[in-house]
Amino acid sequence: MLSGERERQGAIRELLQRIVEQFVAREGRGQTDLRQFERLAGDLIDVTDSEIVATVAESLCRHPDTPPALIRRFFDRGGDCARIAFEFAPSPPVADIIAKAAHGSAELAAAIARRSELPREAIGALAARDEGVVLYALAANRRIHLDAGALRALMHVARDDQQLARLLLNREDLDVDPESLFLAATRDERRRIVSAACRSAFVDRIGDSWSPGDEQLVGRLEALAAREERDAMISLVADALDARKSRVRKIFLDEGGEALALTYVALGIDLPTATRLFLASGKAFALDVNRVRALRALVSSTSRRAATRIVAAINGVGRFDREPIRRVAWREESSAQAGARRRGAADRLAPGVHRLANSDKV
Repeated sequence: MLSGERERQGAIRELLQRIVEQFVAREGRGQTDLRQFERLAGDLIDVTDSEIVATVAESLCRHPDTPPALIRRFFDRGGDCARIAFEFAPSPPVADIIAKAAHGSAELAAAIARRSELPREAIGALAARDEGVVLYALAANRRIHLDAGALRALMHVARDDQQLARLLLNREDLDVDPESLFLAATRDERRRIVSAACRSAFVDRIGDSWSPGDEQLVGRLEALAAREERDAMISLVADALDARKSRVRKIFLDEGGEALALTYVALGIDLPTATRLFLASGKAFALDVNRVRALRALVSSTSRRAATRIVAAINGVGRFDREPIRRVAWREESSAQAGARRRGAADRLAPGVHRLANSDKV
């Protein structure tokens, strides 16, 4: 009996797949052909299990001539059939899309997040969810526009989720300051973020002009670095920045070193002290003279206002979390401007590099 049922289901699967393959092979069928296909495919769908139906659901949802009544059957089936329909069906009910985006399972919400078109309300509902699989799908979907509200929600999570941060940075339409995503940025992206922050700092006048940092703080940091007490350094910096230790720890763990350099600038640590701290960091960049030179250049060329802005965004503290998202052309930069800045940084760095190479102190 069981063997007979398996054979029957196998025959139904084969027949259903064959007629669907023939149907999706071309477009522009007449109404008579469409009604005949709807009746035959519908009868087969009704008498087979959902696993078999799911094997043809996507190709039918993607085909422009598929009768709407067949697609409604996928929604009614639930499970994988509904998930496929919510992702690929051309005109699903808007109210259902919004409701499932807000309250559906994570798998279903992720399928909705991958749609080529989404109402604004659905995007907002998806961005407000907690599940990584949903947020990743939404951030990776470059066919939809993420408005300021959705971006704020995603970037808030991305500060602690490097995979999500990287997906957002990969978007060509990310027209907001990505300072909170700094740790996930490439070296070139970091340079542009710093450059944009420096320009904005001069306009906004956020923060104070550079002044020496707390001497006691600097002395304690140097002493802890000499003893390789990294956790104590993290705690000390977190207290000084009024930030979470977990976020400051990520700055210290970052392999590039740029975030650490900006942190030292924000704390008012001078170039020679910052250099000694770089060399005592225990990180790979401490053994690379070119990287140490680049970090020194970053310290010497970045305003304290700009460094404070970026470090606050990384750590999620201060007014930066409360302000509306600011749009700047952080990706756009002419090669002439870039070349001029590199030459200027090299000129400023040259005396320091000479001292670095010949100094017994650092």
